[in-house]
Amino acid sequence: MIVAIDGTMSTPADASHHISTMDLRAKLGDVLDRVRLRFDTYVIERKGEEVAAIVPVERMRRLEEFARRRADELEAFQRETAARIGPEEIERRLRASLEQVRAERATKGKRR
Repeated sequence: MIVAIDGTMSTPADASHHISTMDLRAKLGDVLDRVRLRFDTYVIERKGEEVAAIVPVERMRRLEEFARRRADELEAFQRETAARIGPEEIERRLRASLEQVRAERATKGKRR
């Protein structure tokens, strides 16, 4: 566990526990206690595939707030860029990108 200067606690990103759905059913109370009290993070696996995560609520809220701020920044950047380069240039760049994607897909199809 890491305790930051501001007193918040977290675990390193690679310190997640992995647990199967079967084990989770048997140990749900213990898992929730560890998440709530120790700020542990669990990745839930079904048939060997990661399907969900259990994280402390504070971490989830921080991630949501971070995502909201980043989305707002991206939106502002897009507005500024659109105002700076104009609708004709945006249309030209979109067409060029679309043509590039189509060419890449056509190349992939020929390799198969």
